Amino acid sequence: MENRTAPLFSIIMPVYNAAATLEAAARSVLDQGERSLELLLVDDGSADESLAIARRLAAADARVRVFAQQNGGICAARNCALAAARGEYVGFCDDDDLYLPGALHAAAAQIRQTGADVVRAGYELWRENAAGQPVQLPHPVGEPCALDPAPDGAAYLAFLAHSGPQFVWNAWYRRAFLGDLRFDERCRSGLEDFIFNAAVYAAGPHAVYTPAPTCRHFENAHSTSRAVAAAVAARLEALPAWAAAEHAAAKARSAPGELPGVWASRQAELITFLLHQLRDSRAEKPAAEAAWQALRRALAPYANPAPGLDFLRVAGQNKKKAAALALYALRLTGLYRYLPNQEERSLQ
Repeated sequence: MENRTAPLFSIIMPVYNAAATLEAAARSVLDQGERSLELLLVDDGSADESLAIARRLAAADARVRVFAQQNGGICAARNCALAAARGEYVGFCDDDDLYLPGALHAAAAQIRQTGADVVRAGYELWRENAAGQPVQLPHPVGEPCALDPAPDGAAYLAFLAHSGPQFVWNAWYRRAFLGDLRFDERCRSGLEDFIFNAAVYAAGPHAVYTPAPTCRHFENAHSTSRAVAAAVAARLEALPAWAAAEHAAAKARSAPGELPGVWASRQAELITFLLHQLRDSRAEKPAAEAAWQALRRALAPYANPAPGLDFLRVAGQNKKKAAALALYALRLTGLYRYLPNQEERSLQ
């Protein structure tokens, strides 16, 4: 008789033309020490053997559930699985990523200790170099921290600063807390994680972060994470939705009088993100100028009453971020490409 007890975790894995990596990604989830889980594989119209591999995995392990849909993008695939998930918490793993050993055991321990609505953890970031070999990239690691539901702009900014870029593949979310929250299916080449998490924070979760890495994220020439020109163009279309989501979260998380400072900080993140994207994609001047016009239009409805350079103070001791924001304010963003790039040095 089928066991209808809800698992602790529903791990959602969108699948698209991933025949070379799917089995390893799925096994990294299924072989976790934490047994109370289900793995939801959503084939997004693959043209290779991905769906057959997914069905073979399901035939061998009752914890695997397979869904198939016409190609609708990673957000549509995640939304399909969110509607079907049965676990108390949902997590996400890409079809070419790996959960590190003990990842779900660590997440379960945090859930039991804190009862948090959102549990975030560290991650490893790997990218292909010019020779096609994966190289681990260094990135800042924050301190363990927590975020309470009550509005507190300083605490919100501190939590974001410590927990790093707001991806979804290094986090687990209480499914009851998410309710009907879903990914924006207009985002097909990035930003969907940031928009989703901004909506999560706007709802006032109890969130915790621990820096120990729990997943290994790979970026290759075909990954939506990489800043190739076509992906950057698609992300520009999502900028208004991202700006709106970030402003709504800043407003919800700010106590009276805190919004200008909180929003200044979040604007700085949008600006520096786009600077990184344009440099990594080696965008030509016309494309870069169009990108900055798009960002200024996206931010215009949420202009701070503070002076135009107010957001420079959020850079603190980060000289690189301060330089980036100054270039944006002075409309000299093209000079950003000449700043030192630690990632490029790592890939050489």
